[in-house]
Amino acid sequence: MCVDDIGTVVNPLIVEGQVHGGLAQGIAQALYEEAVYDDDGNLVTSTLADYLVPSATDLPSYITGRTESRAANPLGVKGVGEAGTIASTPAVVNAIVDALRPFGIADVTMPCTPERVWRAIQSAQGGDQSSAAEQHAARQSDQTQGNSPQGIDGGAA
Repeated sequence: MCVDDIGTVVNPLIVEGQVHGGLAQGIAQALYEEAVYDDDGNLVTSTLADYLVPSATDLPSYITGRTESRAANPLGVKGVGEAGTIASTPAVVNAIVDALRPFGIADVTMPCTPERVWRAIQSAQGGDQSSAAEQHAARQSDQTQGNSPQGIDGGAA
């Protein structure tokens, strides 16, 4: 739900598009967008192949509303271009943190990717924080090195 006071509406369709775009931007900042640099300071998320720009399938449906109070100008209009961006980022992050509060988690670094949420839960529970890919690689390595729980012979007696 997104409600904002945008003053007198001149074109409702454009206003709705601006609000939807702002919500998409704010949600994307909370969940997806991150500038990643290597150890030498080079940006490694420099193309759209490396940097997720969410599409409609990556975002929830929106319910929008508006109030209209005239601004002190001849048309009575206010800006709407950033309306959805302002509150949507903290709203999404706060919803995630609220959901994780029973685990003793008070913060998740943005973007709140599934991996960051999982690592926060693991950390709160005192568990292994390595990613699923890292854990899988370690299991594969253990099995090829003969260190699996079944031993070199696969547990055969």
